[in-house]
Formats: sequence, structure tokens, C-alpha cells
Amino acid sequence: MRTYITLAIFIMIAIGSFWFLQDLTKEPATDKESDSNFPDYFLENFSITNMDLQGQPEYILKAKKMLHYSNDGKAELEQPFINITQPENNITLQASRAIFIQQKNILYLHDKVIIHRGASKTQSELFIYTDYLKIDTQSHIAETHLAAQVKTPEAELNTIGLILDNTKGVVKLKSQVRGVYEATN
Repeated sequence: MRTYITLAIFIMIAIGSFWFLQDLTKEPATDKESDSNFPDYFLENFSITNMDLQGQPEYILKAKKMLHYSNDGKAELEQPFINITQPENNITLQASRAIFIQQKNILYLHDKVIIHRGASKTQSELFIYTDYLKIDTQSHIAETHLAAQVKTPEAELNTIGLILDNTKGVVKLKSQVRGVYEATN
């Protein structure tokens, strides 16, 4: 009987040792969701210049800080300032913060958003103020569903929602439009 007990103990030790060794050789489990909350890189006080096909600056992006997340291709920007240079006019955009979704080519500007289009031969100077702006960087269309204020030397308009089509140079005011227009002689 003693031999059976001793044999049983040795078998239990062998099984336990085998299980312990198998557990040691496994890869440690990582929580991929917790890793997604951390940026894979960041930039501070930076400037990026994007060139067009002719080698001319198309736009310049500056920001106080950027955090990039590789899991969804999202970049969060602090105090972004964008200068878009075009042959006919110069447009600047600024906000307190922004989120860029790379896969969708969408830029979301939040809090104290200011769009400024300089005066040109065919258009007067334009300012747009709002707290939210969604920009499709492929179609060059910007829109908001929130309150916005549009100012030119001749007019000051308040609206709820607007669409700005930069390729056509058109601003569509959506609803509850109120304002003052002063005709120049």
C-alpha cells in the first residue's frame, strides 16, 4: 500500500510540474483595450507643411500639441492653426482643440472655432465664428449644426447651422438666419 501512495504522490508531483512548466512557457496575456488609450506618439509646438503637385505649399498645420493613436488612426490636436494657401485667397482656421480621423479624412474643430478668409479681387474679407466645425478634407466642405456668426465688411449674420463649400466659394446658412446688411454705394 505504501508503494501505491508513494507512486500516487510522484505522479501528482509530475503532473503538477508539467502543468507549471506549460504555464511558464505561455505568452503573458495583454489587455489590448487598455493599450488603445495611450498615444503611440506625440508632438509639441510643431508645424507641418503639405505641398501640392507643383511643389507649392497647399496648407500649413501648426499646433501646441498632438497625440496620435494608432489603433484607430485618430490624432488629437491642442490649439490647431491651419493656413490654407490658394491662388485666389488665403484661408486660416483655428480652434481650441481638434480631432482628425485619418481613415475618413475628417477634421473636427471644437471650441472657439474661427475661420478667416482674406479679401481678394472678387471676394471681401470673411470671418466665421462657431464652437464646432466638421471638415471633409477630400471634398473641402465644412459644416456645423450649431450657432454660427458670419461677418463681412458689409454684413453681420447669425445662423443655426451652415455649410461652407470651399471649392465653390459658397456659404449656405441653414436656419434661423438674422443679421444686418449695409449696402455700399
